[in-house]
Amino acid sequence: MTEYGLQPSYIKLNYSTPFGDHSETIPTLEWLPTSITGNMGSYVNWASTPIDAEAMIDDFVVVAKPFLSSDYTYDLATIFNFDGTANKFLPVAIKALAVAGTGLTAPPRKAVSQTFNLRTTAGNPFKLVFLDAPLGSTDFDKQTLLTFSAAALALVAEVEDTANAWSGRDNARPNAAISVTYDLNDALRRQYRMV
Repeated sequence: MTEYGLQPSYIKLNYSTPFGDHSETIPTLEWLPTSITGNMGSYVNWASTPIDAEAMIDDFVVVAKPFLSSDYTYDLATIFNFDGTANKFLPVAIKALAVAGTGLTAPPRKAVSQTFNLRTTAGNPFKLVFLDAPLGSTDFDKQTLLTFSAAALALVAEVEDTANAWSGRDNARPNAAISVTYDLNDALRRQYRMV
């Protein structure tokens, strides 16, 4: 495996905002073609127990939708698995989504990035990034674990849970939340012709 790559597998979640289409990529443990309750295969989780891939994605979207404005939508989930013979990632399971966000819609949010910063059990960074994130009253201040909202704690608990198969790029389990930070995303500002 490539050190700090996406191997062996990852999930790409596509979502749309009034400003543009975005995606978030989250590494996972190795995907298996056998489904349990859904139609997207499965994983052996961090507790060495099989978990259905579709159920894991659905559970993640539920705890992530508070970080999308109510006029944003999760549209698609795609699982990619590394094929050693082809030496590339191949899409192995796809599910259309129609899950609206439940968060704030008040500006500023256009071109704002919200990043959840965690560490894995190996001590390396693990990040979840939401684009066009509503800023609310945080005024770009960094939030620490002590000031996390209930929704932020639920999201962190989901990715850290040994019953799931989310992984860092170092193939270790996310397990230590550090902070949530906000920033103006210069690439999005250029894309949206704000500069």
